Amino acid sequence: MSLAPRRPWAALAGAALFAGTAALVSAGAFTWLDQYAVDHLMPWLRPRPHPFVTISSLTLPGAHGSGARVLIDLWTYPAAFVPSGLLVLASAWRLRAHGSPDAAVTWCALWVAGNAIELAGKLGLERPGLEGHGLHVSGFDQSLPSGHTIRSLVVAGALACAWRHGRLAFLWAAGIPFALVVLGHHTPTDVVAGGFVVLFLAGWAPTPSTSRRG
Repeated sequence: MSLAPRRPWAALAGAALFAGTAALVSAGAFTWLDQYAVDHLMPWLRPRPHPFVTISSLTLPGAHGSGARVLIDLWTYPAAFVPSGLLVLASAWRLRAHGSPDAAVTWCALWVAGNAIELAGKLGLERPGLEGHGLHVSGFDQSLPSGHTIRSLVVAGALACAWRHGRLAFLWAAGIPFALVVLGHHTPTDVVAGGFVVLFLAGWAPTPSTSRRG
């Protein structure tokens, strides 16, 4: 994997847009938008005083609530940490088997980089508090950027590069941001920031034409 991006414009634009969005969200410029989403677009939001990540939340799909919520949870499941990693590894294995080892390594590196940026953002950025059902939704204090949004697009790109019909995965990935907001997992600015991270990563992304997919 080359350290120099093959699409410098994407890397620069993604970095600038992500940095600008993060700064504005931290300053409260988009609090009105996120609060509107909490009030009107998240029917399944259930604020918890002390949200935390568990092993099951990283590996297993949601299986509670109404049938509609379970279906939407299942839609987002492949973008979770473990299943997305397995999908990228499967794509990398196929790319390597078909004579594209550089593309295989690059997609794995982009998945790792996306998760690293997500972690850095959530540890380093904090937005003004949002309220839902009369409670402070502390889970949104440091939820930018959306890791599911990042991973879904990286997975879609890897599948598109490795398999002839893999581009169909972009139809799945396109629904992830909306599902995350409806489920109450992320705010609109979280998913937009995640998209800007992917634009940055796209600076290094291989294209299907550079790999032999067989």
